[in-house]
Amino acid sequence: MRSYIIKLSLFLILSLVFITMPVCDNVLAFNESPMLSKLVKAGQLPPVEQRLPASPPVIKPVDKVGVYGGTWRRAYTGLSDLVGVRRVLYEPLVRWNPEYRVVPNLATKWEVDETGRVYTFHLVEGVKWSDGAPFTADDVIFYFEDILLNKELTSSPPNWLSTEGVPPKVEKLSDYSFKIEFEKPYSLFIEQLACPQGMELVTKPKHYLKQFHKKYAEPEKLEQLMTARNASTWVKLFLDASSLRHSMFITDKMPSLCAWITKVPAPAKRFVMERNPYYWKVDTNGNQLPYIDTLVHDLQAEAKTIVLKAIAGEIDMQGRHLGSMQNSVLLLASAANGNYRLVPKTSTASVGILLAPNLNHKDPAMRQVLNDPRFRKAVSHAVNRGEINKIICRGKGVARQAAPLPESEFYSASYEKAYIEHDPAKANAYLDEMGLKTGPDGKRMRPDGKPLQISLDVSVSIPGWVDSAEVIASNLKSVGIETEVKSETMELFRQRTQNAAHEIALWPGDGGIECLLEPRWYFPYNSESLNAPLYAQWFQSGGKKGEEPPADIKEMMQTYNEILTAISLEKRRELFARILAANEKNLYVIGLVHDPPDYYVVSKNMINVVKKDFQSWMYPNPGPIHPEQFSFVGGKN
Repeated sequence: MRSYIIKLSLFLILSLVFITMPVCDNVLAFNESPMLSKLVKAGQLPPVEQRLPASPPVIKPVDKVGVYGGTWRRAYTGLSDLVGVRRVLYEPLVRWNPEYRVVPNLATKWEVDETGRVYTFHLVEGVKWSDGAPFTADDVIFYFEDILLNKELTSSPPNWLSTEGVPPKVEKLSDYSFKIEFEKPYSLFIEQLACPQGMELVTKPKHYLKQFHKKYAEPEKLEQLMTARNASTWVKLFLDASSLRHSMFITDKMPSLCAWITKVPAPAKRFVMERNPYYWKVDTNGNQLPYIDTLVHDLQAEAKTIVLKAIAGEIDMQGRHLGSMQNSVLLLASAANGNYRLVPKTSTASVGILLAPNLNHKDPAMRQVLNDPRFRKAVSHAVNRGEINKIICRGKGVARQAAPLPESEFYSASYEKAYIEHDPAKANAYLDEMGLKTGPDGKRMRPDGKPLQISLDVSVSIPGWVDSAEVIASNLKSVGIETEVKSETMELFRQRTQNAAHEIALWPGDGGIECLLEPRWYFPYNSESLNAPLYAQWFQSGGKKGEEPPADIKEMMQTYNEILTAISLEKRRELFARILAANEKNLYVIGLVHDPPDYYVVSKNMINVVKKDFQSWMYPNPGPIHPEQFSFVGGKN
């Protein structure tokens, strides 16, 4: 796979303009869904020509031009599972395409000045919110000036939208153009905008949210809204109304730019979304998208019942809750006789599962053990990755460390293979070198003379992981480390790991391709860096929270900040190589196995779905493959 990082960096270096996606300039008449034609005839909607931009962006269907109609059936487990729906509705300023490269979306083009500090964006003209109000630069400015820079609403800007804690300056140039100026060069900004958090800039309709904002609303009306919505402050009122996490799904009032909008809000037994009558994209024949009329999400008490629904042919297109190896085996076995096919997703994670030793442990003796690189290398050699591969991946995975994948521009063959041999003798040698003596019972002792006991924290919500943890516990016991498995609910797991109350946690190893965007396992970067959550807090807060890390980790943090301001690709590669070298030397986390592809379940009657896709948090699949052009043969599922 060609590196998207190379392409973006060359554009930044040369300060080129990114050209728009194709637009429909010469269509004599646009077409629309019969569902909307009825509303136009009834006088409830303006004609389609008035709802679309004059030159709407064109989406080329994967297979062929689709037909209108049908209901896309999905399933979800409740409000905490709405992330799956958010990954379908993906409309940032710029977006990932199916080849994992950044392309235009709501922004038709953008320019970067020679300093790498100033980004100028040009919007698609004539886009409308789902209630018919125009989407303009004012909506983006509203997000920056009235939300991001409002201290009551945002205590500090998110790291991805600032350089070293300093938010950018934003200036409206026209109704359809604006510029964002950072204090220092910001080489990853366009890529960050394509990630899920980039949706924040374009999901805050000013005309609607003004009623909840102290700056714009009349005090009496604001008080009335606070009372009606049981909000103790205007801040809570506004945040509840504007949250990207839920606001599009728990109410049918929030205007949207996405292809489908809420009609029956979650957490209903059947959460329903219908086509957005003002959706702003068309196909190559001038047909307003989306093709599919309705999305329904049936509420399931347990994720495992979603697999049964898929096998029964009651899921039309979904990957969430279906992608584990155990589920894949069931789905593959039933596919021949089922009403579905399987579309593979390739993980961009470095490994599907890793071990995160807690460097912030509160017990001084245990902290000394976990912070010693020799201990981590001993654990790595003690673990039998072959056995874990059989349990998790049916023998189809690849044993490796949590290093960049071969497809990445930052690939390191030596780090990938470091300390991965199952070699108990080497493990024992490292433990002996540390001075962890063995007692009469063959069990290792801590530096303070107490028995060395390790717990492996693992969430029960991830199939197969508890079994893998049991294998690891057995491996560690074979070298004298008494080990127990703590299988926990996700809530308890997050509570323990965020508070640094664990010894070693099991978690996915994101960042195999998108190394610079998701560096959580290369140094303590964010709350998902479970090997050092308090150091990550220190980094994210600019030293105001958490715990100050030692010199070697601070050096990696500083190196990453230098990467963010380095316009030259070669410089970024040189800097990231330093971080990788530190990881190979110290093995801050212990990679286990890279997963084979998992799958989407796709109805045999659905067309325009790509033949393969990526699996990544930064690449919010299936959004980049344009769900708006999915279609059912004959218009019915």
